[in-house]
Amino acid sequence: MSDAPDGQAPPLPHAHAVTWGVAALPHRGPKRELSTERIVEAAIEIADADGLDAVSMGRVAAAVGFTPMSLYRYVTGKDDLLLLMYDAASEIAMPSTGEGWRERLRDWAVFVRASYDAHPWLADLPPSSTPTTPNRLAVVEAGFIALEEVDAPDRMKLATLLLLLGYIGLYARASSDAGVDDAVRAALPELVTDERFPALAPAVRAGLFEEPVAEPESGFRFGLSRLLDGIERWIERAGADGDDIGRLPASIVADKQVREAAKVVDEARARLRQAEAKAAEAVARASERLEAVEAKDRAADAKAAAKAEAKADQRAKAEAKEQAKADAKAERARRKEPSSR
Repeated sequence: MSDAPDGQAPPLPHAHAVTWGVAALPHRGPKRELSTERIVEAAIEIADADGLDAVSMGRVAAAVGFTPMSLYRYVTGKDDLLLLMYDAASEIAMPSTGEGWRERLRDWAVFVRASYDAHPWLADLPPSSTPTTPNRLAVVEAGFIALEEVDAPDRMKLATLLLLLGYIGLYARASSDAGVDDAVRAALPELVTDERFPALAPAVRAGLFEEPVAEPESGFRFGLSRLLDGIERWIERAGADGDDIGRLPASIVADKQVREAAKVVDEARARLRQAEAKAAEAVARASERLEAVEAKDRAADAKAAAKAEAKADQRAKAEAKEQAKADAKAERARRKEPSSR
């Protein structure tokens, strides 16, 4: 039950009250020279340049030219400041011109991603299933408009938008190589062995990780298109709720027996990989032996054919020689015959 009188919104935490424009103004302190907007802008500039960890009340105060205590008249602490930054950076204009839901939802995702490109630290603040500030709600509102023509429950539309928001934030983090040491990157071809990573090792040796992600844009488009493919397939099934996947309690991951079972599976996979390697080696050796036998047979056949050809040549020469003798003999006999008068 809310403690607010009927028809009135309950009191909001300070930062939320600021975003909704219902916060009380500071009763004292510098006027005009300092404001919540200026504080938030300075904090965003710091985060854009050096990351979210670089934002502190002291550094923001130095950036605006006031003492940290002056800031507390406008924001109650860093948590308040982060929420205000999150909401301010989420102010996105989304002029979609797509004709169908897929095009409009794609445009929506592209515009949201642009805000993550402008403010990479947004990826460090995961979206909530219940957005509570105006600009974050406006993002969801734009997504609902994109899905207006889709005949599906609102809760499934929200799940769709959360899926895409999660992908956008995760891709923003996954495509960043800011924390990768060049020496470690160079060592990966030696560290990623065939024994431990049989599927990945050949690709790593071929240069898969030699450079940072060269075309993050194409990777993003590919992932987004596949997600939209899946959503489209779901819509074609009339928004069926047949995706019953049980939730796995987090405690199961740490369960001793589960971990031991996983270890057994890993060991079995390792043995399977060794067996497959031996089988592949056996096949390769058998292929080499077969190739050697076939090569030997081909050589023998070629030798026999050459021998037969040589014999045929000899017979032909002998026959030609005998024919020549016979012709010569006949010629001599013809010459000895008396001339007819």
